[in-house]
Amino acid sequence: MRRIAALLTILAALAAAATLPALAADGPVQTYGQQVTLGFYRGQVVSYFDFGPVKLAKGNKVAPIWAFANGADGQRNVIDTVPGKKDYTPLWAVRLVTWKDESAARVLRSAAAVKKALASGQVTIASPGIVVNCPVL
Repeated sequence: MRRIAALLTILAALAAAATLPALAADGPVQTYGQQVTLGFYRGQVVSYFDFGPVKLAKGNKVAPIWAFANGADGQRNVIDTVPGKKDYTPLWAVRLVTWKDESAARVLRSAAAVKKALASGQVTIASPGIVVNCPVL
């Protein structure tokens, strides 16, 4: 009976600790009110901040981000690089993907899947000339 009571006490303490702000070795972690957006990277869900369109300065590096004009429920933007990769940048050149037959649309979770759908004639891709600042977390 004591073991059960001790276990319940430990579980209650862990539950309470989970509701406290995260603490780093040197104090509380600062959080911000910016909403996080979810996207796909090579079949996995990634999160990023969306700070919207930006004007490029000379020498800025950009990577493509595929956004969908129409498509299946659950479709998210698709990227093909993340922090730690040599080609990563938080600046994304928008590529607008449109399904030719919206009833045949399915969720595409990688750049490879987007490129395959383009090659097979299922989608078109337009470059509207928009660059967005969306750092991946």
